[in-house]
Amino acid sequence: MGLFSKKNEDQVLNYKPKKEVKENNLNMASEMVVEFDENHVTHFFPHGYDETKQIADTLLRFKNVTVNLTDIERKEKKRLIDFLTGVMYALEGDYKKIDKGIYYFWISN
Repeated sequence: MGLFSKKNEDQVLNYKPKKEVKENNLNMASEMVVEFDENHVTHFFPHGYDETKQIADTLLRFKNVTVNLTDIERKEKKRLIDFLTGVMYALEGDYKKIDKGIYYFWISN
């Protein structure tokens, strides 16, 4: 017997999220549909500063994001963090460094 029973597998496979968000990814030719729950924390692995707008927009929508900056060069990383901390100041939010290169940003209200 596995970790999940047959009943639990059916419940997991038939899960229907509450919200649907269309996300336009510049690297993909077609539009991608991403489904999120309202309380879902969105994770980002940006490769450059150009992805900052998408992170800020998601932060406005879902009130929290986690950003992994381990694969980004130092100059871009500083620029991205500076922008997002400015967003946090403007929206009365905050952020916390979770691990080396990993940050959690949230808006309180």
